[in-house]
Amino acid sequence: MRNLKLTNPNIQPDLGGFVTFAGERYYQICDVDDLPPFFISLAARGDHWLFISSSSGLTAGRSAPEYALFPYVPVDRIHESHQHTGAVTHIKVHSGGQTQIWSPFFHQKPWKGRCTRNLYKNILGTKICFEEIHHEHQLTFRLTWSTSEAFGFVATGELLNHGQNSVELSLVTGLQNILPANTPRAIQESSSNLVDAYKRSELDAETGLGLYTLYSAISDRAQANESLRANTAFCLGLDHAQTLISNDQLQQFLMNERLSATSETKGVRGLHLTHARITLAMNQDQSWDLVADTQSTQSQIIALKAHLQDPAALRQMIHQDVELGSRELARLVAGSDGLQTSGEEAVTVHHYANVLFNIMRGGTFIDHGLITKTDFLKSVQTFNHALRPQAEQALQDLPAQFKRSALMDGIKDARSPQLQRLAQEYLPISFGRRHGDPSRPWNHFEIKLKDNEGQRLLAYEGNWRDIFQNWEALSLSYPDFIPSMISKFVNASTIDGYNPYRVTQDGIDWEVEDLEDPWSYIGYWGDHQIIYLLKFLELSEAFYPDLLTALMTQPLFSYANVPYRLKPFDEMVKDPKNTVLYDEALAKQIEHRVSEIGADGKLILTQDREVYQVTLLEKLLVPMLSKLSNLVVGGGIWLNTQRPEWNDGNNALVGSGVSFVTLCYLQRYTQFLKTILASCPQQIDLTDAVGDWLIKTNGILKDILIQRQDKPVNPAQRFKSLKALGQAASVYRAEVYQAEALEKSVFARSSIDALIDSALTIFKQTITDNQRDDGLFQTYNLLKTESEQTSISPLYPMLEGQVAILSAKTLTPLESIKVLDALFLSDIYRPDQDTFMLYPDRALTDFLDKNRFSAASAAGD
Repeated sequence: MRNLKLTNPNIQPDLGGFVTFAGERYYQICDVDDLPPFFISLAARGDHWLFISSSSGLTAGRSAPEYALFPYVPVDRIHESHQHTGAVTHIKVHSGGQTQIWSPFFHQKPWKGRCTRNLYKNILGTKICFEEIHHEHQLTFRLTWSTSEAFGFVATGELLNHGQNSVELSLVTGLQNILPANTPRAIQESSSNLVDAYKRSELDAETGLGLYTLYSAISDRAQANESLRANTAFCLGLDHAQTLISNDQLQQFLMNERLSATSETKGVRGLHLTHARITLAMNQDQSWDLVADTQSTQSQIIALKAHLQDPAALRQMIHQDVELGSRELARLVAGSDGLQTSGEEAVTVHHYANVLFNIMRGGTFIDHGLITKTDFLKSVQTFNHALRPQAEQALQDLPAQFKRSALMDGIKDARSPQLQRLAQEYLPISFGRRHGDPSRPWNHFEIKLKDNEGQRLLAYEGNWRDIFQNWEALSLSYPDFIPSMISKFVNASTIDGYNPYRVTQDGIDWEVEDLEDPWSYIGYWGDHQIIYLLKFLELSEAFYPDLLTALMTQPLFSYANVPYRLKPFDEMVKDPKNTVLYDEALAKQIEHRVSEIGADGKLILTQDREVYQVTLLEKLLVPMLSKLSNLVVGGGIWLNTQRPEWNDGNNALVGSGVSFVTLCYLQRYTQFLKTILASCPQQIDLTDAVGDWLIKTNGILKDILIQRQDKPVNPAQRFKSLKALGQAASVYRAEVYQAEALEKSVFARSSIDALIDSALTIFKQTITDNQRDDGLFQTYNLLKTESEQTSISPLYPMLEGQVAILSAKTLTPLESIKVLDALFLSDIYRPDQDTFMLYPDRALTDFLDKNRFSAASAAGD
């Protein structure tokens, strides 16, 4: 990384900006130690993950936290770990008969004026460089992290003498707190001292290769259990060097003592350091590479030792592999339209980063969206074992790879609605991972790019609230798969109108409450379900204007059979924060079905043990009806499914909150359905219970309109309507929860049209009710029900309420401008950052002012 050059003359050296390192563009943050520590992630084309603090502490590994190279700990501990985890370098500067020790990035803040610290990240996101300039010694040290698919993690060190004289240096540089392979994550987190007792570090004297293993697998059982994987580390680029693996050797160096020779350590943390002496002439530099990897087998280690016989060739091979990984990552981003050129480099880079992190979370299509026959057949096998032979026969004349259109044509000829459902929702996506990291340690992630035999693997996973948001952006680059995304979405929604917690390439997943885990709970989220689905529907209509109309009446869609049971309305009113039961018996039954059928066993089945399939129109009506069943007139949608909306900060609103946000999205969704329905036939097949629920709900909405007639609604009227809607939904749920078989009938489209018209009128009135005097709109209201009266009171405004009303497509352009003007005048706007907060920065109640009651209240008056 030589020849640092600022290329934008408008950038002030003390602020940072875009710079060029050896022909590659980076963004520089100057004097990074003047900022509070912040968190950064390194991107890679492979299964590497690396999360690093601006203090230089880090965690890293492959695939998942279970395969960590350095301990996977929460972000606050990473910020403080730079002295004992990750890369470390101590430099002795010999000058004028004196020796001074310089330890870059080791201390929280170097002596101000003596040293300057800068941080760089390349615009591809694949390299992070820490730089410390020692002005007194006229030396610059840089450490750059990158990844190699073949060799693991690469930390490239560099020393540059920019003084007028040559300088003699001796140094130790390397990695510390290296975990042994196969370290159990749970034990490392709770009993790391126990893990230490099992640690063994070995040094191969011939090559300098360090092996970090558990002497045996950690277990309290009376049985032998070997651990046959090793984490590895080695150094390239420093001649006549000595490898150290003991902290005692490090202390000897720091204390100017003779270094002892050690080839093994036991019961202590893994360490791999290299000691070398360097003489740097004026403007000369010296670089080296610290390389480490996880989970190596004995065969892989033997191959690595062979490579280490020619260090120069190996180093070149590693550098080439690092650059290849960067190019392949850029190619992935380009496939999702992430590369652009604009007049502002910051805008160009920002767009690239947005697309990069979008595909890292949601995945992307490999091979330009071509479908691989073997993977599709594997997917069919996963979902429904019995359908595999039909799929093989249907695709027998197709080549190894083909377009989605060829898949759909081949499956259609098979005349199997069940197989057509699986083909319709199939997504050949790879590279994604759940959004877990040390700032969200409760979210487990896994980067699955290859199978156990090293073959490419197509896989994705994500929380429901996130992955469809990622796919919305992805669909603009691959519009052929918009129908698949819609199918994946609706095929996993439940018959009571909600969505499970997680979606993967192998189906759906839901939460099971663990009373020992405060992050474990059950329930359903709401607003994102409507707006995310609507975005796909709108995109489908934009790209394929006739497709939705065709799918509306085709029974190709399924219901998820999540073992949650919503309580009846009367019980919800009594305890609105405890409204969902977990059906243990059903969960066991589902587990048995999955073992027999495949992942389709998690769906509602017919008596013939086939997946019960309905039309797209029915799948779109049920979530709308479920929201309408919780309509609080004048307020919004009652949050009564034990989960808040997309923002978990609103957990306290569960049971007592009424969402104006969801109502706005429901308004836009319902208006869209009205438009699509105009092209549908006059007679529609619906599940009997759904059709009956729809007709009852419409009758209640008509009563609400007659009763209200543009007048304010009183608490008694509000409760009456809420009860009627809630009890109609309770009757529906009781029927479909207990039904051994579901039947269908023909319903008139006019009944659906009438429901939509009634709902849109009520939505319009409710939107008017929720406009504030300051020009903003409410976001949530608080609900209170007692003595068969339901009152609502407004909560303070939030950003999401304004976003929802602006996207509801009900305001005129002038009205939208007024909302935006009001936003800039509100406490939600932060002038210092020229952006908006989710909520205003409100004054909180002092501790001693909490839990206070008046004397009259305490006396019961």
